[in-house]
Amino acid sequence: MKVAALIALVLLAVAAAYRLGADRGTAVTVQSSSGAQGTPRPAGTDEPVFWQLITETRESAGNDTGRQSELLEERLSQLPPQQIVDFARIRHRLDEHAYTWDLWGAAYVIEDGCSDDCFRDFRAYLISLGPGPYKAALRDPDSLAPVVQDAEEGDWENADNVAPDAYESAADEDIPVDDSDLSGDPRGEPWDDEDQESLVQRYPALAARFR
Repeated sequence: MKVAALIALVLLAVAAAYRLGADRGTAVTVQSSSGAQGTPRPAGTDEPVFWQLITETRESAGNDTGRQSELLEERLSQLPPQQIVDFARIRHRLDEHAYTWDLWGAAYVIEDGCSDDCFRDFRAYLISLGPGPYKAALRDPDSLAPVVQDAEEGDWENADNVAPDAYESAADEDIPVDDSDLSGDPRGEPWDDEDQESLVQRYPALAARFR
């Protein structure tokens, strides 16, 4: 058999084995640019999986924020520790994305005042609502008017970051992720809390519902 034909047969066999492994869900090693073989990695928690957990626990809790946090901690504590870490990092990134003057102003209008602690709780509550309200609010905070509840009705304080507790249950140690509160100036254009009329104009739908 000619060398070229033999090489072609070998390549076909390798491709077939790769497809078979992928179909069965087995880990596949990949060749790095340096030529070294990579280490197989199990499936982790990516953003779609993150939002799936949020959505499922929200629905199971009947839109009860405190109960959702309890269910989420239960679900997370059953995962491998690295997946809990992945979840915590995604949540932190989403929290940073929501750390804007626009969203703080929305929380201020809803509550007729909102401290930094209140705003932290509001961002956690916003994430707990799921990807639809969260992503819409990043584009236009006033879009929250039909779905958001105030701090008391929505139970903002109990929209907890449960990943550290879930990790401790699963790994019996502290989670290796920075879970400290965000600080410093948010992104975007600040507003004047003494100029109530400008806030009403900035968030007309929220003002119409909560003022």
